[in-house]
Amino acid sequence: MKSSGSRLLLVAPVAALALAAVGVAGTAGTAQAAPTPRPPRGDAVVKATPSLMAPKVAASATAAAPASAKLSLRGQYQSTNYKCVPTSASMSLSTFGVSVSQDTLATKMGTTAAKGTSGNQSLPVMNAYVDPLGYSYGFSNASTASTMMEQVSYDVGVLKRAPVLGVWMEKLPWNAGMSGSKVGHAIIAYGYNKSAGTITVWDPWKPTGGSHTISAAKLAADMQPYGLDKVTAHTDADLASVGDLTGDGTADLAGVDRATGKLWLYPGPKSAASGRSLIGNGGWNGMTELTGIGDLTGDGKPDLIAAQKSDGTLWLYPGGTKALGTRIKIGNGAWNGMKDLTGIGDLTGDGKPDLIAAQKSDGTLWLYPGGTKALGTRIKIGNSGWNGMTKLVGVQDITGDGKSDLIAVRVSEGTLWVYPGASKALGTRKELGSGWGGIRSLTYTGDITGDDKSDLIGVQSNTGVMYVYAGRATGFAARVQLTSGWNG
Repeated sequence: MKSSGSRLLLVAPVAALALAAVGVAGTAGTAQAAPTPRPPRGDAVVKATPSLMAPKVAASATAAAPASAKLSLRGQYQSTNYKCVPTSASMSLSTFGVSVSQDTLATKMGTTAAKGTSGNQSLPVMNAYVDPLGYSYGFSNASTASTMMEQVSYDVGVLKRAPVLGVWMEKLPWNAGMSGSKVGHAIIAYGYNKSAGTITVWDPWKPTGGSHTISAAKLAADMQPYGLDKVTAHTDADLASVGDLTGDGTADLAGVDRATGKLWLYPGPKSAASGRSLIGNGGWNGMTELTGIGDLTGDGKPDLIAAQKSDGTLWLYPGGTKALGTRIKIGNGAWNGMKDLTGIGDLTGDGKPDLIAAQKSDGTLWLYPGGTKALGTRIKIGNSGWNGMTKLVGVQDITGDGKSDLIAVRVSEGTLWVYPGASKALGTRKELGSGWGGIRSLTYTGDITGDDKSDLIGVQSNTGVMYVYAGRATGFAARVQLTSGWNG
């Protein structure tokens, strides 16, 4: 029974509870009846750390939520009196298709019998699981019925994910008569009904928990300040540099709005949302691995590549003036078995831009020679181990040998490496820096900083702030904030 806020709520030991899993699948489960243990007092919870706050989601996205929704959920009860946060996190992560036990999460979160778990401990662990999937958790305030319904309906109804809620346990209606004040506890929300004004939650505390339906107003009144671990989709989960589609000589960006499936063009050099234009109607949230590829169609315009999630088909979208042309199939199924697709420039020496991709199953790295509206027979340029790397990005020559290079982040350490480009191969890698694990959507773009060198951009996962890393002869300079709001 510990807080998901930013401070620990100390709870004295009570009798340990046996773990039970109850199939909910859209219907209310029934918790075993048992006397409610006497909970002790807990410390007050302070406002969450600013760096872990959830970004604001656009009103158009929250309005897209249906009138009611309920997720299929396998409910869990916490195995001890101090594992409510890991247990709730385990259930929430299951709605992403992530299977991880409360015990594993408790270990990673540093949960202890004496101090429980804090939100500052739990959020980075949870985000490590969902950031690669294009989502993030962040603290959010839900102190009124309207804000509670708005935020839960977005997570559950639009994103199909269950947020974690930090509540005061003794205030919950099913704990009426419980002694204690400000006893921190974590539950999840997995359903709602707008017309009834209700939220469906799962409480992992076995004596009184299970599935309950509560009014949004009452739930808001029972919340800890900034206690909602809100799920947010990364608008730019498939952010891609597409070259100059606006005709102003500066490379532009394309980004998918996951809530609506629309594809937007953000003109360089500042990529401000105020200047964006629509280049793709709904359906782009069914695509993945967007990457600029250069000109494969021979019309002098840069093109875009994307893979279909459902069947693994690879498509080429010819670039136009602030637009994309009719797509061309350049790869049959199985491309959903590849990851980190990136244009790499010409490594084959035939004057055509090439594509690099890593095989998910065995971690091999492949080079696909560019052709005319097609890709040639692939060439292996890296043995197993590339599934331990992420955020692969093709960049211009930063090693001084006249060949395009590849950069990538090592997952286990968050270090950034450059792999020198060679003739149909890559050279010996060199480390460029550390601390890149919290950066997503790395994208190589044109000259943003005005020094005639192409730059790198990336988004801080927990804040949605976009940074530019100025290109240098042998790497990249310290980052500078470019714009914000890239989480929603």
